[in-house]
This record gives sequence, structure tokens and C-alpha cells, in this order.
Amino acid sequence: MNLKQAREIFENSLLALNSDCVIVEGATREYSRCFVFFYQSKKFIETGDVRAMLGGNGPVFVNRENGRVFEAGSAFPVCHYVKAFEACGDPLGQLTEKVKIFSLNPGANRVRAIQSVKEKSEMGLSQAKAVIDNVQANGASYFTALTVEYAEQAVVALKESGFDSVQLWSNQC
Repeated sequence: MNLKQAREIFENSLLALNSDCVIVEGATREYSRCFVFFYQSKKFIETGDVRAMLGGNGPVFVNRENGRVFEAGSAFPVCHYVKAFEACGDPLGQLTEKVKIFSLNPGANRVRAIQSVKEKSEMGLSQAKAVIDNVQANGASYFTALTVEYAEQAVVALKESGFDSVQLWSNQC
């Protein structure tokens, strides 16, 4: 999908429902998986009168692959929503406590990896060992860390142990 097509989708969705709004020209951004559009009230664009300015309206994302439209929030900087969209296809996606371990590299330190999984989750030693054994046997394994921050730390620790892993987002399995 190109910018012209994405703009048309944006105009026919959100702007068609809000006839008093217009696209903010020159503010559109293009990313690998989406286009990001910004809009504002016509009156503010025409007059610059801050009393006519919309507040709390976040950017609108158009998925490059399927044209799906997402309204993002205004609580975070745009880069936060872009990062979420690029990672999971949803600007409102959130990192979770879930970790997917998908491979081990030659020379991986299994003992250290088991310790990391045990420390960052509520698992006992045998459960953590089963998670790591499952990576070797099936090529992937999952576990849930105690917190989102622990999941992030587990990914780092697993990498240092020779295992490839990712922290999952709210709309991922």
C-alpha cells in the first residue's frame, strides 16, 4: 500500500465520521508496517485559535498490509505507539510477562538459563529445567515471569546464557 491509498483509507474512515476535522498536512509519517496520520479541527487549522484546538486526539495508524485503521492514544509519545505497532501490529499493544525462548546457540549455558527462568518466575527448579529442555526438544518454549520488568530482564539473561528469546506483546500468543 502506498501513502496515497493509506491517506484515502484514513479520510474515508476517521475523517468521514468527523466532518469538522482535517488532516494535519506535513505531519504524516511513514514506517515499515504502517502510516501514521494526525488530525485537528478545521477551525484551529484555519484560524490558529487554540480554543478551537482538539485535545486528547492521538494519531491514527493505517496498516500497510491490510489497510486496517487504529486510533492510538495521547498518553504516550508517538514513538511509543509506533514501537508497539512495529512489534505486534497494534499501537495500543503492551509488553507482557510472557517470554518465548525460541532457540539455543552452540555453547549455551543451560544451567545459567535454568537459573534465570527460575529467578524471574514462580517456577521451581524442575519446572524451569523443563522449560529449557523443551527449547532443545521442540525448538521453542514459553514461561511467564513475575512482572513485565522481570520478563525484560529474563530476555537479557537468557541471551547472555546463549538462548534467543523475546518478550511477548499483549496480542501475541
